[in-house]
Amino acid sequence: MSDLEFTSSEYHKEIGDLAANLYTEALEQNDNDHDLAVEAIHDHLLHELVDSHQWVIYTYSNELVERFSDNAEAFKDVYDNESIGAIVADRGLEALKPIVAYFAMYQDISDRLNELEVN
Repeated sequence: MSDLEFTSSEYHKEIGDLAANLYTEALEQNDNDHDLAVEAIHDHLLHELVDSHQWVIYTYSNELVERFSDNAEAFKDVYDNESIGAIVADRGLEALKPIVAYFAMYQDISDRLNELEVN
C-alpha cells in the first residue's frame, strides 16, 4: 500500500499523530507556553499542516479522506450552495475534492486537539 492509500484506522491514527505532533511543535516554537502554542496552532500552524499534507494534495487520497473523516461535510461551514455550484460550474466536480479533504482533515485534527485539551 502506498502512502496515498490508507484504511480508516490508518487515517484516524494519522490524525491523532498529526494533532499530538502539532501541539508538541507549537510548544517548542513558543518556549513551552501553552497559550502561545494554542494561538500559533489556530493562527497558522494547523492550516499549514493540513494544506501541505499529501492526502489533501493528491486527488486519490482526497476521496479516502472524505470516506473516513468524521467531518466530511465541514466544508459546508465555509462554502454555501451557490459557491459550491460556482466551483463545480467553473472547474468541475474534481475541484471540490481537495476542498472537502482540507476542511475534513482540518476539523478532524481540531477535534483531536480538543480531546487532548489543547484549546
